[in-house]
Amino acid sequence: MNTINKDDYFKETDKIKELHQSRRMFCIYDNQLRIADENVPYSHATWFQNENWMTKEKDGLMNEILRGMVNEKGDIYFYVGYDFEINDNTESIFFNHLAELVERLNLDTSAQIFGGLIKSEPGTIWPPAKSYGKIADKI
Repeated sequence: MNTINKDDYFKETDKIKELHQSRRMFCIYDNQLRIADENVPYSHATWFQNENWMTKEKDGLMNEILRGMVNEKGDIYFYVGYDFEINDNTESIFFNHLAELVERLNLDTSAQIFGGLIKSEPGTIWPPAKSYGKIADKI
């Protein structure tokens, strides 16, 4: 797997900011679903710092907090860590909060769910590592 350099994660070029603004971030922190404001031009790491959950120097929570995003089509992506991974634990946590996420964001249940991301060029849409099918099939 391609490992992302943590310093690269904090780079926010205009292209990356535009990409960030095109999606809605969420995370599950302290077993609660948290949803970021709309149109924010920054990463999950910056959001977590803004919430005072972590700092750039003490960023271990990036490897613990399940996070994700909903794209402009309503598809959901979730992952954990700087390498955007999934595992049995992240899947379990995510699916336990799926119905709430769908309700709070009023998502169309015909949209798709994806887990993990495969690192690609910065500022581009990275392909998912796994597809889970339609939201309707999982709630």
